[in-house]
Amino acid sequence: MSTATNSLEQVQKQAEAGDVSAQTRLGWLYANGIGVTVDGDKAVEWYQKAAAQGYPKAQFELGAMYGSGETVTSVAKDPIKAAEWYQKAAAQGYPKAQFELGSIYLTGEGVEKDATKAVEWYQKAAAQGLAQAQTSLGWMYQNGKGVAKDGVLAYAWHNLAVAHGNDNAKKLRGLTNLNSVQRAEAERLSANWKPGQILSR
Repeated sequence: MSTATNSLEQVQKQAEAGDVSAQTRLGWLYANGIGVTVDGDKAVEWYQKAAAQGYPKAQFELGAMYGSGETVTSVAKDPIKAAEWYQKAAAQGYPKAQFELGSIYLTGEGVEKDATKAVEWYQKAAAQGLAQAQTSLGWMYQNGKGVAKDGVLAYAWHNLAVAHGNDNAKKLRGLTNLNSVQRAEAERLSANWKPGQILSR
């Protein structure tokens, strides 16, 4: 018996015993066809079991499925349900869900459009070091969406996103017009950033 089969059986047993982490893992295996045939409905079933127990990663995965409308499942695209599941995971501090919720508020898909709320959710995820959220927050400051336009904070957030591996932030950072004093301040802000902190000046 292969190790993959062994571990799949082990995950299955743990999932059936009610382990939320195993249920989420099993959902992911079915969603991606890892060691099993792709079965979106089984993926949803396992995600729902863990999500119902309040597990944020499973809530996030369900939000993602409803957000995209998975063709391999009986899950139809439902922006309202996606927002609800993201909200549950985000409220528990799950950064990817916070980022997605920010994006939903920015576009108004599934919720009432609200750039200020988008900024609030981006800030929560960015403070945890999520590069996507940091660059999105930089973009918000760059364009004055939901916050006052601020090139220094835009540059500083883009700088952090670059440090966390986001290549798109490099391009956006390059579009921020700052004089040498402003650039020095932005560099100082990003250099002194600590996880959990929301940059301000």
